[in-house]
Amino acid sequence: MNPWILLDSTAVPGNGGELRLYQRADEFSIKIVGRSELMNSRVHGSETALAEHTDKWCQSTINPNIQNVL
Repeated sequence: MNPWILLDSTAVPGNGGELRLYQRADEFSIKIVGRSELMNSRVHGSETALAEHTDKWCQSTINPNIQNVL
């Protein structure tokens, strides 16, 4: 089995946490130190849900602008 390799990390603004990006073969993972995994290239349900939510918002908004979502 291939080990996870830390590719990069960065501070989370405003809360003192740290995000880390890992790779294992062709799989990638984003984790918050001391907490659970946020995203993984093999499990993409959260990305699908975000895309569906954004699509619904765009359809119900006149002149949608992604800057308004953030």
